[in-house]
Amino acid sequence: MSIAIFCKTLLKGGTEKQALILSKLLTEQKKDVLLIIWCKNKIDPENLNYLKNNNIRYFALKGFALARFIKFLDIIRDQQVSFILSYLTLPNFVSGLSKLFVKNVVRIGGIRNEKLPYYKFFFEKWIHNNLNNATVFNNYSAKDKFIKRGFKSKKIFVIQNAVIPDHINGKADLKRSDVKIITISRFVKQKDFRTALYSFNELINRNKDKTITYCLVGYGPMEQEIRTLTENLKIGDRIKLFINPANISNILTDCDIYLSTSLFEGLSNSIMEAMVAGLPIVATDVGDNKFLVKDGFNGFLLPCKDVNGIVEKLELLSGSDDLRSNFGNNSRILIKNKFSEEKLLENYLNLFLEFQHN
Repeated sequence: MSIAIFCKTLLKGGTEKQALILSKLLTEQKKDVLLIIWCKNKIDPENLNYLKNNNIRYFALKGFALARFIKFLDIIRDQQVSFILSYLTLPNFVSGLSKLFVKNVVRIGGIRNEKLPYYKFFFEKWIHNNLNNATVFNNYSAKDKFIKRGFKSKKIFVIQNAVIPDHINGKADLKRSDVKIITISRFVKQKDFRTALYSFNELINRNKDKTITYCLVGYGPMEQEIRTLTENLKIGDRIKLFINPANISNILTDCDIYLSTSLFEGLSNSIMEAMVAGLPIVATDVGDNKFLVKDGFNGFLLPCKDVNGIVEKLELLSGSDDLRSNFGNNSRILIKNKFSEEKLLENYLNLFLEFQHN
């Protein structure tokens, strides 16, 4: 059994991270695994090192779209691939289209968000219903919504993300006068940074006697808008902006509270990594966040754009070392019990067996 994992890019991102984790786990199980990357010029150096350090075979495609597609077909034939696991729209389509040229391959697409643009949703529905054998959703929220809008339910499987604890050190229990809040994300509208910044601004206005800092970590098209809003709110001295840093795990473990103000989600890799690092979570109740954040146990869930509610919960956590410590410990317990790499591997191996028996 040869398994191809197919991504558009290998830049820093949740989708790419999950593809790498699954490739590593299957390789460790002595499975014949290869990672195919559609865009050869879009590979992050850290991710390239990850491939090499974990002995993961990979093929990076280049040239015009047709040349890449022909090379993709050649790889599938030459490597005698049995399963193709694709991630997101373009790989889902390319994998499905290859059905016309290479038979006897199980094609499993991937959807990783609960909301898609109108045109992309209907394209994904057509691919799912007509080309691929199945689609893996990483969140139950999307499954329920997409079935109601015409996705064939019998072809949907939900396998939630996993996080590998070894690559993030657990947070030490620190008691200090300053408090650091952190968000790690692409700088896009989905993440609603305006709500995050307005909430932080209100928080420090209410707590002028405390030293509270907000660390924004990521990259993306809204970087300048974030910088401009920070200047307009006059909170630049309290904001630390990290653009695509190499040491995210170190930044995480130096912070105290994780904040996510997303308008929609799948299953958030960033929240999961914050939980591994032992942070309490304040997040909007979107996607499958309710599986990660148990309200009053390891954090708080709030409606989207609820600035007052977010400020209230951040104020509560920033004012209590013990509460942050207890919630952070509970975050680590939840991740270990529910979102381990062993669980991810088991779910995919069972999925392969199901199609082998059919």
